[in-house]
Amino acid sequence: MYRDAIRRFVKGDPGMKSSFATRLSGSADLYNVNKRKPYHSINFITAHDGFTLFDLVAYNEKHNDANGEDGRDGSNDNFSWNCGFEGETNDFSINALRQRQMKNFLLALMLSQGTPMVLMGDEYAHTRFGNNNSYGHDSLINHFQWNQLRSKHTDQFRFFAGIIRLRRRHPLLGRANFLLEEDVTWHEDQWDNPDGRFLSFTLHERDLGGGDLYAAFNAHSYFVNTILPSPPDGKHWYRLVDTNLTSPDDFVEEGVPGVLGTYNVAPFSSLLLHAKA
Repeated sequence: MYRDAIRRFVKGDPGMKSSFATRLSGSADLYNVNKRKPYHSINFITAHDGFTLFDLVAYNEKHNDANGEDGRDGSNDNFSWNCGFEGETNDFSINALRQRQMKNFLLALMLSQGTPMVLMGDEYAHTRFGNNNSYGHDSLINHFQWNQLRSKHTDQFRFFAGIIRLRRRHPLLGRANFLLEEDVTWHEDQWDNPDGRFLSFTLHERDLGGGDLYAAFNAHSYFVNTILPSPPDGKHWYRLVDTNLTSPDDFVEEGVPGVLGTYNVAPFSSLLLHAKA
């Protein structure tokens, strides 16, 4: 449920906005019974089976010929999108879009209430070359690529580490209880519009502290110039994340001031603002 909803919204499938919001909120429709808590929801976008995060944005179809089963093995329900080319490419615009999408997925995962799970290797964009059933391979398909990790240390790995650190430190993320109506404002009035691929919301600090967080996800193929809510009295919005920007501007831990009134959210990108004095 969680995996598919996040994958489908981020890649721009129609009619996924409401489901995306439900999964971000901790899947109360599934877990808010029998005294269960948000952390009983194990949230993941990729796992040991299936596509890696890079392959999720680089392949439309599985490529399992190396498994010796004539492509019959492995799931066909991947909800992936290759961003315009099947497999690896030198095309700058396609690779930039893939980078944004991987960061969008991670931000959605780390903003979601529940227990996040990440796949080893996604922090440096490990590829299995489209193989989504690779358990039988003792090769670079499954081996951790330390050289690739080092080469991505100032880009994708830096972003992953920063967002995970934010998740661990901010009291509004990873809450012990399900969101109440006063804990979140959804800046949305067209939940039933199947063509709606933009969602924004504010998490309110209330008695938890840490400062309000505003998030926006744009899965449209065009810019959305969105009106920002007013920050709490005495505070201002600081930009923490804009996945359309390149490293190190994509994530700035202390925040970038000067965010006023509106924000032009780029196609297939996401935004995170922090309210502080």
